Amino acid sequence: MLGFVVLMAGLYAGLFYLGRGCFDEWKLLQAEKEQVRDSILRSEALVESRAQWETKMQELQSLMPLFPKDKRMDVHWVGEVERKAASRNLTIVRHEVDKELQEGPIYELPFLCRRWEGSLDALVYFLFDLQAEGAMLDIRYLHIKPKDKTTLDGRFDLYCAYRKEGS
Repeated sequence: MLGFVVLMAGLYAGLFYLGRGCFDEWKLLQAEKEQVRDSILRSEALVESRAQWETKMQELQSLMPLFPKDKRMDVHWVGEVERKAASRNLTIVRHEVDKELQEGPIYELPFLCRRWEGSLDALVYFLFDLQAEGAMLDIRYLHIKPKDKTTLDGRFDLYCAYRKEGS
């Protein structure tokens, strides 16, 4: 009887030793299965709400300005930004305009202000003017540092979203 118990204990210990790697692998597969199931549920929810998203996209597109296909947008947006900055006594010392990006019917032009100077009030009113504009203007980076007691300077990245006729 003792031999049988020892034999059974040895068999269980051997099975445990050999099966431990498989058990860990099984746990990993179960966790991956849960992640895939959650991903599928999220995807199904997005597909079900497609009409909502399309309606929202059409609303946003209607807010975006529409320009002729051949208009140079870098010239337009540089003029707009400089006009708004000047009206609020914010000086744009140096800027760059990156190349135009297109995603479906939406175009985006990065206006990269490498250095600006002005007071805090000038900056706040300038940012408010950008927000109040009917166009889609998005500040994605803003750096502010003091220059002296009344003047700040810094940089910002402004992205201008718009549509073009025929797209």
